[in-house]
Amino acid sequence: MTVDGWDGRGLPPVARARVERASADGVRTSLLSADGLAGLEVAGFDTVGEVLGTTVMQIGWSGWGGCGWQPGYGFMGNMGGPATVSPSSRWSGYEPYAQAIRQGRDTAMDRMRQEAAALGADGVVGVRFTEEVMDGQKREFMALGTAVRSRGSQRPAKPFTTDLAAQDVAKLMGSGWVPAGLIYGLAIAVRHDDWRTIQSQSYLAGNIEVSGYTELITHVRAAARHDFTAHVSSLGADAALMSGLWSTMWKIEAGENHTDHAAECIVTGNAIARFHVTNVPTPSSLTILPLRSSR
Repeated sequence: MTVDGWDGRGLPPVARARVERASADGVRTSLLSADGLAGLEVAGFDTVGEVLGTTVMQIGWSGWGGCGWQPGYGFMGNMGGPATVSPSSRWSGYEPYAQAIRQGRDTAMDRMRQEAAALGADGVVGVRFTEEVMDGQKREFMALGTAVRSRGSQRPAKPFTTDLAAQDVAKLMGSGWVPAGLIYGLAIAVRHDDWRTIQSQSYLAGNIEVSGYTELITHVRAAARHDFTAHVSSLGADAALMSGLWSTMWKIEAGENHTDHAAECIVTGNAIARFHVTNVPTPSSLTILPLRSSR
């Protein structure tokens, strides 16, 4: 519990005070461009304010327990063995690290949604998500966006989130689709640096592919896409628009008389759902007339 009595649940006191000030003064702030604001108004939405969710995580334990490689695996130990992917077990394959990343991302997004709900919003558009490494083993996760409210009578069970620009949301809804949620897929994999991988990096090898690292990166990206697809299905969405794919790889000393490489991949995107079942496209409600003379 913090010095101001906050137990970590719900919005932090500072965030709640910011929401109360925004509700009291009636000033609607946003992070939207002029085009985005106009597009949202055409789609039937009004902005209600900018919203923010943030958390700082201490990630001091990765849960490393080995890549699963054993001496003599394959032919004379030439093959690196299978890459282990998080989650493999509770304490191996970097699963505690993956859980910390998920908790940080989910907490920041949830606090942003709570701010939006407190403002009476139906969704958050143009979400910007950042993950910043701080001093020591700390990371800050931050989600920032513009809360919007529909002029219609139907309300979602909880505010939707999307990183699409406001004008893209308007185009999406004009085509019969609605954002269902901003989602991500996460995977972390580990592969042993086998003999072939080591030889591929020697100064005599020349310009050749390091197939072991190709296998690792391909493996972790496929696993992240699978996790992404599973999240889309859990929301009951009809499709998804991928907006980003980030991956990295690093060397680790396994402490088992060998070295390994680990890779991490995060896939981000937007789950979307249909709300028009007819085959007739929704007509545009905005007409542009040229102002110049036809002469």
